[in-house]
Amino acid sequence: MSRPRILVAGNFHWQAGFSQTVAAYVRAAREADCEVRLCGPLSRVDAETARHLPVEPNLRWGTHLVIMFEAKQFLTEAQLDLVAAFPRQRRAIVDFDGHWGAEEGGDGDSASGRYSAESWRRLYSTLSDLILQPRLGPLPAGARFFKCFGLAAPVRHPLELGTGAQSRPYDLQYIGSNWWRWEPMTEMVEAAAAARPPLRRLRVCGRWWDGGSCAGFEEATPSEPGWLRARGVEVHPPVPFGHVVEQMGRSLISPVLVRPLVTSTGLLTPRMFETLASGSLPVLPVAAKFLAPVYGDEAEHLMLGDDPAGTLSRLSAEHERYGRLVGEIQDRLRVEYGYPRVLRDLLDLLA
Repeated sequence: MSRPRILVAGNFHWQAGFSQTVAAYVRAAREADCEVRLCGPLSRVDAETARHLPVEPNLRWGTHLVIMFEAKQFLTEAQLDLVAAFPRQRRAIVDFDGHWGAEEGGDGDSASGRYSAESWRRLYSTLSDLILQPRLGPLPAGARFFKCFGLAAPVRHPLELGTGAQSRPYDLQYIGSNWWRWEPMTEMVEAAAAARPPLRRLRVCGRWWDGGSCAGFEEATPSEPGWLRARGVEVHPPVPFGHVVEQMGRSLISPVLVRPLVTSTGLLTPRMFETLASGSLPVLPVAAKFLAPVYGDEAEHLMLGDDPAGTLSRLSAEHERYGRLVGEIQDRLRVEYGYPRVLRDLLDLLA
């Protein structure tokens, strides 16, 4: 019997979105006993992605079609017609953002985005009966759980990087844009200042942290000009794609900050695994406590809890102890959330 050949359709941009996740699928395919290529006729692919990943022009090459959606309903009417080249039972949708069964998160954060929830339901119903979501919370009717993301190599053990100022110039940093994250970030900065001793070497890298906002999405990107800098936080532009994990490792501690929608649904994101792989100690605010089943029993030691300043003090003072603990989490997730395992889970769902 020949190996499954999976064609992945999506809106691919190498510097954003899920292109790096699909790249991990391509690398893991041989170990998972399958093949993975981008579906050229049903995708939007930028030039950089096409240089890094195999783009298949022939629909007949594939045995299965997996269509991945983030914010945009990217398929044209002509492309929707081409989907019929695959039997319905050999198609699946990966719904990264929880559009199927969309609901409002806290503070107006919505999974529907610029489209209506009904339009997502109609689109998905047209394309497939198999709707896959990386959702740890209760799944909406008609959806099934799929991890989607995993722990990609290289994984740096926290003790491998040491604690010296040359390799760890920051005590605490966050890499990512301010998308519904201003309040949790300010709480983190205040906790760092209240820690004993205070954590003073702080950095944030990303957009909309110092007064600017995203046009049309002002509610999601509020910030107070100068607030972070006045408290000693270095504010830097976004880290280029492909360097996020490496740059995270330059800090002793990195918080996992999640938007209200992610908190209410329990959606997994790549950053939850990138932080763990970086060699920085991941800390979980109350809003991210749903991650405990993924990180395992050790996660309780990484929870900020009711005393965030005390937690940061403890992690900083006993870095070696908690570095070993994070290493144990890494070892387990290399197996449970390694990309060969993620792909094998996908094949089981497609069977």
